[in-house]
Amino acid sequence: MPVRNRTPMTHTRRLLACALLIALPWSAAATRVYKSTAPDGSTVYSDQPSPQATEVEVAPSTPPPAPAVSPASAAPAAAPDTAPPVAYKTLRITAPVKDSVHWFGAGAVAVSVDIAPPLAEGHLLVPILNGVAQGDGVAGNGFNLTDLDPDTYSLSVAIRDAAGKTLKQSAAVRFHFKRQSVNLPSRRPPPKGR
Repeated sequence: MPVRNRTPMTHTRRLLACALLIALPWSAAATRVYKSTAPDGSTVYSDQPSPQATEVEVAPSTPPPAPAVSPASAAPAAAPDTAPPVAYKTLRITAPVKDSVHWFGAGAVAVSVDIAPPLAEGHLLVPILNGVAQGDGVAGNGFNLTDLDPDTYSLSVAIRDAAGKTLKQSAAVRFHFKRQSVNLPSRRPPPKGR
């Protein structure tokens, strides 16, 4: 059955058919492939010869030889983990400070953490707000808390390794997040008629 190149899709099919023809192992008595030009100018490949067709020589394909396996590359032994685990000596929240008040209008609550030794590669600092971990963590010693509702919060941080195991957790710091109210006496308009 002839394959004609009339659109990009049929061109793709033609290329695929050629690739399949070339990829199949052929013996000396394999099927012959003929190439001709159709009246519209497209190239046609077929297993049936036409008057103007020329035979296309398709070399038999042979699978590539398997790579030689040397004893050194046969099965590399797993390298022992030579890096000792990091023992964090210091993990302390430096901001916000205990019982500090943060106002909604001031934006996010900036959190800074003192870590010694510094956070190792692959370890993350995870904020824990009111006993609940907030996200996957950050690879640094600071972050911002956003989208807080007015409340009193207990904040601690934990260092976790790539497997999610907690390596060290800080002491909790309590802070207050407040929103100003238009009902405060200082915000009320003066009474009328006085």
